[in-house]
Amino acid sequence: MIKNKRVCHLTSVHPATDIRIFHKECKSLVAAGYNVTLLAANTQSRNIDGVTIESVILPKSRLMRMIFATFKMYMAAMRQNARVYHFHDPELMLCGAMLRLSGKKVIYDIHENVRLTILDKQYLKPWLRKSLYWLYYAYEKMLLPFYNRLVLALSEETYKKYYPARKSTVVLNFPLPLKKNIVDKTFDSQQFRLVYAGVVHEYRGIFEMLNIAKYLKYKGVDFTFDIIGFVRPQSLNEKIRDFIKKENLTDNIKLHGFVDAAEIPNYLAKADVGISLLTPFLRYKEALPTKVFEYMQHGLPVVTNSFDLLIDYVENTQTGICVDINNIEKDISKIINLLKNRGLLLKMSENGKRLTQEKWNWKTQEKKLIQLYNNLMR
Repeated sequence: MIKNKRVCHLTSVHPATDIRIFHKECKSLVAAGYNVTLLAANTQSRNIDGVTIESVILPKSRLMRMIFATFKMYMAAMRQNARVYHFHDPELMLCGAMLRLSGKKVIYDIHENVRLTILDKQYLKPWLRKSLYWLYYAYEKMLLPFYNRLVLALSEETYKKYYPARKSTVVLNFPLPLKKNIVDKTFDSQQFRLVYAGVVHEYRGIFEMLNIAKYLKYKGVDFTFDIIGFVRPQSLNEKIRDFIKKENLTDNIKLHGFVDAAEIPNYLAKADVGISLLTPFLRYKEALPTKVFEYMQHGLPVVTNSFDLLIDYVENTQTGICVDINNIEKDISKIINLLKNRGLLLKMSENGKRLTQEKWNWKTQEKKLIQLYNNLMR
C-alpha cells in the first residue's frame, strides 16, 4: 500500500484553473485517490474540488519571472514534501532538475514544441532563430536526463520523434467528456450557420475565416458566422470591422468578443459547421487543436487546415474537410459542397460525436496519466 500519495504540480505561466493542468490532470488525480497540490503564480490560495491551490508570488515582468521562478518555485515545492512533482513550463526545467537532485520524482509535461516555436518567430532574423533553436535544444537535452518521465501533451505522431521514447508517455489534450447528451443535428435550415470559438488572432486564421465569408457572399450563399473570443491584440478589432464593412458582411458576421465558457455550448448548438484555421507554422502543423474535437463533440462537421496530421484525424475519418488557407478562393467550392450536402453533414456530425464519445476524449487519456503515476509511486 502506498503511504505517501502527495503530488505537486507546478506552473509559473498558466492560470491556476487551466483546463489541462487543473480540470483534467489535477482533478483526475484527486479522483484516483491522490493528495494534490498545485503551485501557481500570483493567484489566490484556496481549495477547489479537492485540489489545494497555493500561490507563489513571482514578478510580473517576463524576464524577471524567468530569473526568479526557478528558485521561488523550488522552495515552495520542497515545502510540500510530495513524492512526485509535475511541472508544466520550459522556464521551470532547471527547477525540475533541482527537485530531482533533491531526491524527488519529477515529470516534465511538454505542452508545446518550443524548438519549433522558436523557428516560427518571423520577427527574428533567420540566423538568430537558428542560434536560439540550437541553444534551447542544448539546454533541454542537458536537463532531460534528470526527469523520471516526460508527458507529451499534443500529438503522438509528431512529438515522439523529438524526445526519448523510453521516458515518454503521450497524454493527448482531448476535451473533457460532455456532461449532457447533445441533441442530434438536423441541418434543415436554408441559412447555414458557421461558428468559431477561441482566441481571435491573425495566427489563428481570422482573416482566412473572413475571406471564407467573403467568397460565400460572392457565391450567393445564405449564411451567418458567429466569431466568439478575445481579439488579440485589441488593435486588430478595427481591421476586422473594416474588412466586414468593406465586403458588406455586416448582416452575416457577428463579433461577440469574450463569452463565458458556460455559454459557448449554446452557440455550438445553433451552428452547422465549426471552423478552426491556423497559420501554417511548423508548430501548428505538428499539433492537434483541441477546438477541432470540441466541435465534433457537439455534432459539428469541421473545416480546418490541410495539414497531414489533421487530414488523418478529420478527412480520413469523415468528420469534416481540410482546406489550404493559402488558397481559400480555390477551396471555397469544397466548403460550399459540404454546406449544401445535407447527407454528408449528417454523416460527419454522427462520426464526430461517435469518435469523441468512444476515444477522442479526456477519459481515454486520464487512464494513461493515472497508470504513469501508479508506476512512479511503486
